[in-house]
Amino acid sequence: MKNFLTEIFSKIKTFAKNNKWWTSLIIFVLIILLFVFLGKKKSSTIEMITVSKHDLTEEVSATGNVKALSDLDLAFETSGQVSNVAVSVGDRVYQGEYLASLSNADLAAAVEQAKAGLKAAQAKLTDIQNGTRPEQLAVAQNALNDSITTAYTTCDNAIHNDIDQMFQNPKTSSPKITLPMNDFRLQNTINSDRYTIEMTLNKWNTDTSVSATSVLAFIDTVKNFVDEVTSALSGLSANSSISQVTIDQLKATVSADRSSIDLIRSNITSAKANYDLQLAGNTSASIAGQEATVEQAQANVDAAQAQFAKSIITSPINGVITNVNAKAGQTMQSGALAISVISYGQYDVESYIPEADIAKVKVGDVATTTLDAYGSNTFFPTSVLKIDPGETIIESVPTYKVTLKFASSSDARIKSGMTANLDILTNQKNGVLAVPTRSVYSIDTQKYVKSVDPKDPKKTIETKVETGVRGVDGYVEIISGLKEGDIIVASPNI
Repeated sequence: MKNFLTEIFSKIKTFAKNNKWWTSLIIFVLIILLFVFLGKKKSSTIEMITVSKHDLTEEVSATGNVKALSDLDLAFETSGQVSNVAVSVGDRVYQGEYLASLSNADLAAAVEQAKAGLKAAQAKLTDIQNGTRPEQLAVAQNALNDSITTAYTTCDNAIHNDIDQMFQNPKTSSPKITLPMNDFRLQNTINSDRYTIEMTLNKWNTDTSVSATSVLAFIDTVKNFVDEVTSALSGLSANSSISQVTIDQLKATVSADRSSIDLIRSNITSAKANYDLQLAGNTSASIAGQEATVEQAQANVDAAQAQFAKSIITSPINGVITNVNAKAGQTMQSGALAISVISYGQYDVESYIPEADIAKVKVGDVATTTLDAYGSNTFFPTSVLKIDPGETIIESVPTYKVTLKFASSSDARIKSGMTANLDILTNQKNGVLAVPTRSVYSIDTQKYVKSVDPKDPKKTIETKVETGVRGVDGYVEIISGLKEGDIIVASPNI
């Protein structure tokens, strides 16, 4: 037997020496067969697990950015020249704090004038309620007469001292405006009305018994004429016969005259109303009329204050200044960005959740949040504040913006723009049946596990299951299909 084996070994050795290529091929094949055999032997061992109860935590992970709760761009509501800017970038401001203003001396004066009118109206109402006395009637009459006298002086000055410098022969029957006008129809109207104005002023000056109603009509005639001259000036352009400086001076003069005429008309109207009220005596109608006058005066105050407020910017929130475009001396248009402010210490996180996960997230869900600036071991508790109903497409994937608020609104470490990493707790169940996620597989839409056949423990059968919460620890809830103690394949080879 020994000789036989020796002879066989000698022949193999000789074959290998004379046929090296075939020998290498045979050895290679034998190695492959050995690995296949060992692999089958190893795979024959199947890991089995017992279905048991677990505590499951479901989370949706996402990234987002810290945003200021309020990020506001502020602008003036009217146009004008900036008179003052009280803040710089980085300044902390408080709600209602003054930030900047336009030149508004005229608006401030209008407020004070309106307040004075309100006080006067209120005082008159008190007098009426107390009854009219002869001396009060005399005072009202004198006030009305003074208003009429002032009105004449104002109109006379506007025509004879200001506007007549634009005329030849202004006080004659053939006055002629000297402005280089292209609108001949307007030119003829102005020349004709200038003659009418002269007759009106003469009648007004000579008629000492002129009524307040007639005076108001005279004023309206003068006002209409001034408006015509204003229209003529608005159509002028500088040329060899008139400079732009002259045009601008004339415009400013006539504009001031218009304002003065409006004011004296208002004063006469008020004085006449007061006199009529005093004359009527203490009646319910007169009281009601003066009450309406007080309400109108209050409305004038409100309107003047509203106009004044449009020239001022105040901070609507407690915050920090992030941008200042307005500069003292600069002319700014209404609505142009002047100052930007973000809320101080009040931030939220904005994140975009894919549609595959958004159904799990709801308002009120808490989240564990870290900020890249402070590392993964520093946590900032947050909770879901709102979920946008409309989608946002990001890289062809529908996502939904989710806003989370910080539990602490005064954490100085949090700053706008920081990157946030979120783990949103969407569900949590304790003591529920669960199996490793890898043990569940799907065929079409139905989920299965391979469990031990109760009739033959050496066999496995395909079992339908219904799953629920998918935990972060790799386990998934089993709602139906299995019971505690069932044995299933841990990783079925499908």
